[in-house]
Amino acid sequence: MEEHLGVRKEPHDTAARSVLAEIRRRLCATGYPSLREVHCDFSEGVVVLRGRVSRYFYKQLAQAVLLAEPAVWMVVNRIEVSEDVHRDR
Repeated sequence: MEEHLGVRKEPHDTAARSVLAEIRRRLCATGYPSLREVHCDFSEGVVVLRGRVSRYFYKQLAQAVLLAEPAVWMVVNRIEVSEDVHRDR
């Protein structure tokens, strides 16, 4: 299953769905549009981030925000930084 903010597969349990919803909320709450476009997968405490952002700051912010989520114990950050991506204002 694919949807905005990158839920690539349907989590099998309610807890995983809840964590993914919180991950999406946290990324959106940063106020940076680039982070709304980040895709993420979650399984057994590990979040994998994918996508492209215009600044290294956004890549690090996404990781830091998600490490504050109690259910997340590891973030694999595969976000690419590219100046070709629309910059946030």
